[in-house]
Amino acid sequence: MRTTITSYILFLSVFIVACDRQSIDEPQTSATCEKNTHCQFANGVEIWLPNSVISPETPFSINLKLPPNAYNVSAKLEGVTMYMGYIPLQFTQKGSYWSAQTMVGVCSEPVMTWKMTVVFTDAQNRQQSVFYYFDSRHAV
Repeated sequence: MRTTITSYILFLSVFIVACDRQSIDEPQTSATCEKNTHCQFANGVEIWLPNSVISPETPFSINLKLPPNAYNVSAKLEGVTMYMGYIPLQFTQKGSYWSAQTMVGVCSEPVMTWKMTVVFTDAQNRQQSVFYYFDSRHAV
């Protein structure tokens, strides 16, 4: 009986450590930004919407400026208020920054919060992730 309890405690200890949230999170850079505004991150990334008013099912642009020598860039949008799958983003270079044309779906809520995740490799071969949040609003 004592062996069973000891084995159970050992199993739970290993399970709790293995499932620690910190062990599965990607490295990320955070910034304190208002939604739908120009955001500058500590790692040199800038993200902004040319038009801060986003309506569902209406095309809009998202702009991105990366640090020099960044590569392997990928980006996607995901619903925060309501998960609606993810939308991959394809950026094209526009001089010193990159721009993507996209649109988001309609949610049952009048205001829907979206998260853009950008992942890239920096000049020191480290993977970086940044998150940018914005809202879309239904026309009433």
